[in-house]
This record gives sequence, C-alpha cells and structure tokens, in this order.
Amino acid sequence: MRRGFGGTVQYGAWRVVSATIGRMPERVSYPLATAIGNIGYYCWPRGRRAMHANFARALRGTPREQRHQIARRSMVNYCKYLVDFVRFPNATPEALVGAVQADGAFEALDRALERGNGAIIVCMHFGNWDLGAGATAARGYPLTVVAETFSDPRLDAMIVGARERLGMHVVKLEKTGPSLLRALKQNGLLALLIDRPVPGDGVKVTFFGEEVEVPAGPARLALRTGAQLVPTAFPRVNPAKPDVTTLCDFAIETSSTGDTARDVARLTQAIMDAHERFIRAHPDQWYMFRPMWTRRAALAAPVAVAG
Repeated sequence: MRRGFGGTVQYGAWRVVSATIGRMPERVSYPLATAIGNIGYYCWPRGRRAMHANFARALRGTPREQRHQIARRSMVNYCKYLVDFVRFPNATPEALVGAVQADGAFEALDRALERGNGAIIVCMHFGNWDLGAGATAARGYPLTVVAETFSDPRLDAMIVGARERLGMHVVKLEKTGPSLLRALKQNGLLALLIDRPVPGDGVKVTFFGEEVEVPAGPARLALRTGAQLVPTAFPRVNPAKPDVTTLCDFAIETSSTGDTARDVARLTQAIMDAHERFIRAHPDQWYMFRPMWTRRAALAAPVAVAG
C-alpha cells in the first residue's frame, strides 16, 4: 500500500503522541487531552459542523448552546480515549478487568454462548470500546475485531499491534472473508462497528427519527450463523480515570422468517434502536465527526444547524 502525505503525517503525529503520553502520569495526560480536545473543536470547522448537524438531529429539542457544549465535550472525550489507547497495551489484565464495570453483562454473555453459536458485539465510536474489548479478552473470551486499514502501513502496524497486545485478534475490513464465520463457529466473540454510513451499500433503518444507511454485516452474519447479536457500549464513568461501565442489549432474537432482506432490516433496526438509547443517555461520548445522515435527509430536517 502506498503511503500518502496525509498518512505519513498521521504516523508522525501518532508516534509523537504515543511517546509523549506514554511518559506522562495520568493526572497530567487527561488535562492535556482536555486542552487538545477543546482546541481541536474550535480549530476543525469541518468536524465541528458535522458534530453540530449530528447532534441537532440526535438531540432534537435540546437548546442549541447545550448541543454545542455536548459536541465540544465529545471531542474532549475522544482525546481522552486516545490517551487511554496509548496506555492500555502496557496495562495488566487485572487492571483492564478492574476498569470495566460489568453489572452482570458477562454472566448474560455466558448464557448466550451456551447455545454454541458465538456472539456478535456491535459497537459504535462511543465511550471506550477498546478498553471494553481489552477487558473482555483479559477475561479469557476469544475475541476477533474488524478494523479499517490506515493508509500508512507503519501507522497501521502500530494500531494493530496495540490491539493485539490487548489480546484481540484483528481482521482487516478488506480481508474478512471466512475469518469472521470461523470465529463464530468456534463459539467466539466478533466485535464490529456499525456507525459508519454506507450510502448505497448497506441497509436503510431509522435512527433518531430519520433514515440512515448502515452496514448490514452484523445482521447477515447473525442470520447465517445463529450468533447472538449484542449491541454494546462502554461509556466513561469518571472524567479523570479510564473506568467505564457496560451497556448491553441481549434481547434481540436472531430468528429467520425466510425473507432475508426483511430480517436483515429488522435486526439492524433493533441494533440501532439500542444504540440510540445509549447515545441519549451519554450523548457526549458518541464520536461521530462526519455527517451521519445523508445530505438529502439533512436538508429535510426541521432544525437549523450552525457551523
């Protein structure tokens, strides 16, 4: 894969950030992340406009100033997530497990796995999904995650390496194939992200009252394998620590009616309904820095959005 200028810049920036944050105590790195997040919010107009548009729809009825405060905190929380990501590969399994409040989620997961078909953990760019994944792997669950490939191979190797040190088996998005089916047939866990809009190549569902097209993969895999679909989120519970709590929905029934298209739409809608609830509860931990809805839907929205 050829290295683009943007990828080279990302790689250089990530090396500097990793080296700097890795040497800092937690009490210093979080205030730094807060400062960088605030600066990034005001200095990145394109991302800011996308967040404002997304939160105008997701938090319809919330005063404009409050929505913008939530958008700014979202950028800050994302920077804290990056700080945590740099630190986690050096954490002990005990530390990873201790940072995740499970509240019965793993007991419910064990019951779902008793059927022998595996489970598909469906996440969004929300909270600290990597910490949740690392704690799950540290508990001994075989976990496969699907990840996009960065344009610079050196950066890609660093990110993949960090996740593998957390105990995850990483499969690249463009090379999934039978790897995902194999993970589920071995009664393992498969983690996928679903909040990447794919106009023309996904399934249309309703999200916060408007149509959006998202990946159909989780639902298709569940129908093919009988795996349990589990929408999951890991919101931060302390602004000064990496600790998160676990939000899961185990109520989705993976059943087939024989109409594949309708079943895929039904299951994907159930996934998005669960994540809508998670976002409503913790809106400032949803990291969506590009438009979630299509331009056509945005133009039809009754809410004025400022950049």
